[in-house]
Amino acid sequence: MANTYKNNIASITSTGSDEVIYTCPADATAIINTIFVYNRSGGAATFSLKLTDTSASSSTTIYYNASLANLATDTVLGAGNVVVLEDSDILKINTNAQPVDVTVSALQITR
Repeated sequence: MANTYKNNIASITSTGSDEVIYTCPADATAIINTIFVYNRSGGAATFSLKLTDTSASSSTTIYYNASLANLATDTVLGAGNVVVLEDSDILKINTNAQPVDVTVSALQITR
């Protein structure tokens, strides 16, 4: 088993649909420690984060922000809170503004 710290950086340039921001590798478990969402759209943004559990074929919203100001960052998780992803699980963002920059900090544990 190897532990690898990863930062996955995405610039979201579309609105109104779920965009993948991190996919757990097929041979790993990932512990998501922090997600930074930075709004550089020029106006306020609404966004939600969704987790897709591929083994259960289901999705759920895990976070919602109704008003992220322009040029502001929302730090999701942190303070000891984590999200655990199993192999092939997917994190997605849906926003009404663009561009929005997202950084996902994860510990990947491979088998």
